[in-house]
Amino acid sequence: MDDPDQPLLAAVVGGNEEALGELIDRHREKLFRFVYRSVRNEADAVEIVSETFVRVHRYAENYRPKAKVVTWIYSIATNLCRDHHRRSRRRRLLSLFSTSPRADGESGVALADQIADSGPSADESLLHSERHQRVLELIDALPPKLKNPFILNVLEERSQKESAEILGVTEKTIETRVYRARNRLREGMKDLRS
Repeated sequence: MDDPDQPLLAAVVGGNEEALGELIDRHREKLFRFVYRSVRNEADAVEIVSETFVRVHRYAENYRPKAKVVTWIYSIATNLCRDHHRRSRRRRLLSLFSTSPRADGESGVALADQIADSGPSADESLLHSERHQRVLELIDALPPKLKNPFILNVLEERSQKESAEILGVTEKTIETRVYRARNRLREGMKDLRS
């Protein structure tokens, strides 16, 4: 497996702080977007990303190259997000009014348009904000086992394979959970399409 992060992690194990800084620089921004979409709070996301890299530093010597280093980093962040959700009962809404950035940096498609079938109608502009609010509520209500694969695979546009590695499940499980999440979201959106 060709992993450009492995030499950096090996240098971190050897006490090289600059290598840790380079790992952080490489992955901080995308990791923040992933965590933010999960916890829906900027301050909490910053804290979780920081704690992720503290744990990368602390446990670097325990890393075993079964998967890429970035996958291991995302696994740590995913577990911290789960812990955050267990501790915190407050729910905040994720802004879906703008398009989500794609992995290649180009502007993506608005999440509501990825989830719900939206045919043109005379009331579309009036229903637009109501529909977005409903999508936010439905995503918020998804159980973590459906929400995390949905965020990784749909919002973050990660492959099923990478999503599966991050969450420690099979690719088929990711496919099934994303399918179930989309169905729940579509079902919840039916009342707005009538």
